[in-house]
Amino acid sequence: MPRQSGFSRRQFVAGCCGAALAGGSRLLSISFAADAAQARSRDLLVAIFLRGGMDGLNFVAPVNDPHYVAARSAALRLSDKGDSAALPLGNGPAGLDFRIHPSAKSLKELYDSKQLAIVHACGLTNGTRSHFEAQDLMDRGVVDLARQNIGTGWLTRHLQSTGAGGLLPAIGTSDSLPNSLLGFDSAAAVPDPNAFSFYGDESQLAALRSLYRGDSLAARGGAATLEALRVVSSHLKRDKDGNLLPYQPENGAQYPGNASLASSLQTVARLAKMDVGLQCAAIDVDGWDTHQNQSGTFPGLIEQVSGALAVFYNDMSRWHDRLSVVVMSEFGRRLKSNESDGTDHGHGNLMLCLGGNVNGGQIHGRWPGLATEQLDDRADLAVTTDYRAVLAELLARRVGDAAIASVFPGLKKYQPLGVFRGAEPDGLTPGSALS
Repeated sequence: MPRQSGFSRRQFVAGCCGAALAGGSRLLSISFAADAAQARSRDLLVAIFLRGGMDGLNFVAPVNDPHYVAARSAALRLSDKGDSAALPLGNGPAGLDFRIHPSAKSLKELYDSKQLAIVHACGLTNGTRSHFEAQDLMDRGVVDLARQNIGTGWLTRHLQSTGAGGLLPAIGTSDSLPNSLLGFDSAAAVPDPNAFSFYGDESQLAALRSLYRGDSLAARGGAATLEALRVVSSHLKRDKDGNLLPYQPENGAQYPGNASLASSLQTVARLAKMDVGLQCAAIDVDGWDTHQNQSGTFPGLIEQVSGALAVFYNDMSRWHDRLSVVVMSEFGRRLKSNESDGTDHGHGNLMLCLGGNVNGGQIHGRWPGLATEQLDDRADLAVTTDYRAVLAELLARRVGDAAIASVFPGLKKYQPLGVFRGAEPDGLTPGSALS
């Protein structure tokens, strides 16, 4: 899938000063303490994209719906021996018994503690079943690139509209940046904070600091880059011989060492605690295209997401009141399973919303039903909530972004579902027209 090219760790360090002189540094727009204070007054937004089309109907589903049971060879079960039964959620729409996958025990606990909300039957209203197209549209926050020729990502437009500053206002945790941050010059790809360092000696560092004295744009950009490297490096713990020590999470949290999502979330936690002005983090998790052997692969994928989110949320316990996590995927899977113990590309899906200001313990959105005549194209879960409505509510109520029409061009109305607590910024009211 396409990704925007981002600085690698060594490219960032080696190229930052020359780029600053040329007027093109990724950090030229950054200021210092005032911007960091501004970042602390807003929620840290963590956007997790499950790439490949996650099967929302095998994650959370109405286990007592006869249409669901009849269509699925590997349906979530109402009851069974051992630990294989789906976990009851309660508060399900349409009076149905919605349950979550048994491998999502940690998410069930967050849901019961009202920290986690689920939005079901949501997604991209475009209707495409193409991974490439659907991911690109969602990264850019539009439904039709032919009519909405947008060259930036939705996170980029949000950060631009709110005047994001700080040393590192936005990061991707892969080796390259996702298209949700396309066009945002102050974003950096940071897979590992340990390698976000200056590789020269003290004399070279002193020479660079001398070079970037002054108030010119290039000087400010170079100084900001060196300051970011200094701050990150100063927070890395070392032993008496200068060797890097492992990160110590808070509150007894323990990140699993073999899960990519856990590693990415640990990176976010570490940078957030360094007070470098982090406002947005974009995380990609691949592997969700389950055309075959879904019963063998899906439980492990769900366990990874559930465990990583729980550990991260525990580690970030001091941040709960200013932390918002959203999890989404480009589309769901067909209601009816295929002959290869899998599911093919579908339409409607679910989103997860986690944070201290989430109206959790609820399944939000309108459930369309699973009877044949209620399905999209008589095959897939219908979309009743545009995924952008959830993101718009998050940006408005938790980050104070009033420029929803610019962030999500083509979205007709601002229609919050009540997933997040908080007041709308001036000029934006529920039900107001956007375009």
